[in-house]
Amino acid sequence: MEISLAPLNLTKRVPLRISRGTMAGSTNAIVKVTHDGITGYGECCPLGSAYLPAYAAGVRAGLQEIGPKVIGMDPTDLGVLNRHMDSVLRGHPYVKAPIDVACWDILGKVAGLPVYKLLGGAEQAEIDLYRAISQVPPKQMAENVAGYKREGYRKFQLKVGGDANEDIARIRACREILDPSDTLVADANTGWTMAETARIIAATADLDIYIEQPCPTYEECLSVRRRAIRPWVLDEVITGLD
Repeated sequence: MEISLAPLNLTKRVPLRISRGTMAGSTNAIVKVTHDGITGYGECCPLGSAYLPAYAAGVRAGLQEIGPKVIGMDPTDLGVLNRHMDSVLRGHPYVKAPIDVACWDILGKVAGLPVYKLLGGAEQAEIDLYRAISQVPPKQMAENVAGYKREGYRKFQLKVGGDANEDIARIRACREILDPSDTLVADANTGWTMAETARIIAATADLDIYIEQPCPTYEECLSVRRRAIRPWVLDEVITGLD
């Protein structure tokens, strides 16, 4: 197994403002793994250095550390490979992810099957895309949602996580211009305290919305979730099967 790395700098057409700052672009790491003439590709794309415990320079440094220690291994022995990566580099799963993805790519090519088949198969033929809405004043946010709705989007993820009163106004303004069949998710990206989350879910309890990742920790989210009647989504705090 041979490994090479190529950084890829991307700039967002429209910068995305969330509770953790403005995301104007990203530096992705494209990993190429070759074994017995078969090539697989993987990618890691951290969003800056203050959003999650992963950053672009860390990917490069981690791959320099771990890369020489996996060269020569069989990429189709994925369990063996992942256990070995964990044994030679503690933590830093975002460094190991692009290697793992590239090896799944190789396994699919060796097996002659798409990777989704190897992972259990497709539950549906199509997936509806959602549109992330940058954090701006309520009226402008609703206008942006309306514009994307005209483009054909039916699922919207509001970037909230700022001032609680303004976030309540953002959620209400955007839900008002949507149809009942449209999906609205209020994503705080860990930007609310438990008290702010409790206020916001009470103030929007009459609206058909999802609440996404309001607080910084799983325990905080779980505590406030018990007061909510609407469905929630968690992502930043979901770091393992447990």
